[in-house]
Amino acid sequence: MAKASAKSKAKKPRPPAKRPAAGPAARGAAVTAAAASPAGSIVDQIAAQAASSPVASYKWKDRGPAPAGYIKGMAVVFARAYCKFGAGDPAVLEMAKADTERPNFDALSWYAPEFQALGLSNDAAGADTLRHLFVLLTGLGMRESSGKYCEGRDVTAPNTTAETAEAGLFQVSYDARSASPLLPPLFAFYQNNPSGFVQIFQQCPSCTAANLKNWGTGDGVEFQRLTKACPAFAAEFAAVALRNTRKHWGPINTKKAEVVRDCDTMLRGVQDLVDRSQDDACAALK
Repeated sequence: MAKASAKSKAKKPRPPAKRPAAGPAARGAAVTAAAASPAGSIVDQIAAQAASSPVASYKWKDRGPAPAGYIKGMAVVFARAYCKFGAGDPAVLEMAKADTERPNFDALSWYAPEFQALGLSNDAAGADTLRHLFVLLTGLGMRESSGKYCEGRDVTAPNTTAETAEAGLFQVSYDARSASPLLPPLFAFYQNNPSGFVQIFQQCPSCTAANLKNWGTGDGVEFQRLTKACPAFAAEFAAVALRNTRKHWGPINTKKAEVVRDCDTMLRGVQDLVDRSQDDACAALK
């Protein structure tokens, strides 16, 4: 889709212990590495838990049920982000910051009435706010791409340059990087560490040549490619951008991206599963 021009603090759960960052993967092996499944049964446990949740069969407005891999994939991506939160990752701390009360920029501020109606408070920085952001992000992905990880640009919009061509689950374009100084380093990190759980998200309608086409020249072309090849990158990039440039998305501006309580319940279960597993879970989710 083209871009458009309660106050109670939840007790913060014990975060996972800090772990050293993984070494960079070879740049030329990006697509292969992105498709590789992390070791450990925790990924399968998270996926199975998500698949059995009510949100897996929820009929999203004007979109219907999500593809089989989308809810499972978002659950696993959230689990990784939750581990990064415990490790003090700057980008995830940005996602998890308290409502900034800047509704022209921060999607959580803009959606405050919708979250309040569900009893979901974002007044305090922490894991709850991070989880609520992923609830909104999940709704955005269904609205923008119907949960299809490889979605190409909106062909009804005149965004055909490498800067403006939208790509992936959340239909983000490369020009969104200016919204936060955390976004270019996040892009660089995933270029060198492209494991993004794509094998889970691939449980969806087949990608077409038109979906996979990238537009323009320069770094924006690589951004489009990586956004489709590495859904974890797409989600983390969009999550930071949602806290800083919510007007990037028409469905956020019009509030057509849904906030679904069952999605929060599902992600809370994922959070609890990671808490029980601690370092073993987070090592498998790197």
